[in-house]
Amino acid sequence: MSRERPRSRVMLYIYPRTVPGYILLWSCYSQPTIEMKTQAIMNFLAGTYSLLNNTQWRNGTQVSDPWGEKPAGLITYTRYGYMSAVMNSMEPDMRPPDIQWPPNTGGSIDDWALIGKTSLSYAGPFSLNTSVPLTKFRGQVLHGPVTTASIPRFVGQIQRRNYTVIEQDGEVYLTISVITTLAGARSEIWWKRIVKG
Repeated sequence: MSRERPRSRVMLYIYPRTVPGYILLWSCYSQPTIEMKTQAIMNFLAGTYSLLNNTQWRNGTQVSDPWGEKPAGLITYTRYGYMSAVMNSMEPDMRPPDIQWPPNTGGSIDDWALIGKTSLSYAGPFSLNTSVPLTKFRGQVLHGPVTTASIPRFVGQIQRRNYTVIEQDGEVYLTISVITTLAGARSEIWWKRIVKG
């Protein structure tokens, strides 16, 4: 993202005096730029949010959450343009107890496969899509190009996410909508901010 200084406009005002001649006054003011607007929105979004729930549809029909009834996760946005997200299931039957780290110290291949299917994490830079209507309460955020991810195919990609921010009873909620072309899948993920900035 560009860090150029805000553009300034110089105006010349001429005021007549009661004696011959004029007073010349120079006035400078800053004109808001797209960079200033997007930075203000990024500052507003900055913080860490806790996952509340994830609702998914496929071809218009609601389907079960891949993380079960007890999803967990955090997503963090920084004012400097970086983000990270981690999501996983807390369902006991999706969390094999023999899993340890390093991976060769415990857990079967099937156990590790289950963990892989019920977990998602990725991180990298983020920006705001200025080609769509954009406010601090609604717009589209671009995650990426992703630099690291639990799903190899994510690396290098731009993940487009429509966002909505709701302030209610002193709390801040973030809704992230994800639409993919794979089998007409759509997700709506709700987060609650737990740390500002």
